[in-house]
Amino acid sequence: MKQPAESESAQVSARLAWLRSHYSLEIKDMAADIDASYTQMINWLTGTQRLSLKGALAISTTYGISLDFLFLGRVESLPPELARSWMAFSRAKDAAQQ
Repeated sequence: MKQPAESESAQVSARLAWLRSHYSLEIKDMAADIDASYTQMINWLTGTQRLSLKGALAISTTYGISLDFLFLGRVESLPPELARSWMAFSRAKDAAQQ
């Protein structure tokens, strides 16, 4: 079985940052929404710690984001509005890096 790469944690963090941006949430508000501490939310957003299953389930339930998207980046598992938002975010991020 393939072991997760270090970059996968960074990719999960990027998806969390997009979600926060999409809903225009402050870190403290997102943490409160999912019953996580501010410090835990910062750790997940920065990739200092991997997103826990408990945290992912809370995010999924609260914001309608699938675990497939959070952990694997499967855009097709998102509702259409969120998929369009993610694709626009990804294109803008890629353009800024060039």
